Amino acid sequence: MKPRVSNDFVTRLNMEGTGKIMKLAQLFLMLLSLLSYISAKYQMSEIEIHPDPSGEGAKIFTAKEISKYDGSDPSKPLLMAVRGVVFDVSSGKDFYGKGAGYSILAAKDATYALAKWSLEEKDLHHDLSSLTDSELEGLDKVFLETYKKKYPVMGYMDYLIEEHGKKVGERYQGEL
Repeated sequence: MKPRVSNDFVTRLNMEGTGKIMKLAQLFLMLLSLLSYISAKYQMSEIEIHPDPSGEGAKIFTAKEISKYDGSDPSKPLLMAVRGVVFDVSSGKDFYGKGAGYSILAAKDATYALAKWSLEEKDLHHDLSSLTDSELEGLDKVFLETYKKKYPVMGYMDYLIEEHGKKVGERYQGEL
């Protein structure tokens, strides 16, 4: 004679199993959510490259070339690059001109220094790979709300044009 299992016991067993599965599913979803939060990186705004208004191609600057626009020659504009975009900051010469508080940023690509709020020579470069999401977001905000709004674009750094060309090439690979 086989022992008889009551329906109550089977129901309780099924409910306990379902409860464990639900708890495991909730735990899994929480871990998945945490993982996506940890691995999420701030997405910088896109930089659009525009030709010169005169119809010429966009002016491309090397680090050596932009260094000539430090404000020491009054016939040349005072330039500064942020995220590879070269701005004429002549109207801000009280900030960026010779002897001014932020003059170290002029005639260079000051991207990393701006993100770090640094005026140290070692931080005057454009490599963003070591920045936190918070620093990237702050840089993006300064780029969009200060430089893009306030100063005219004079051209682009050579590395930005090179990166842009690679992205365009990848986008249209096989179609051209």
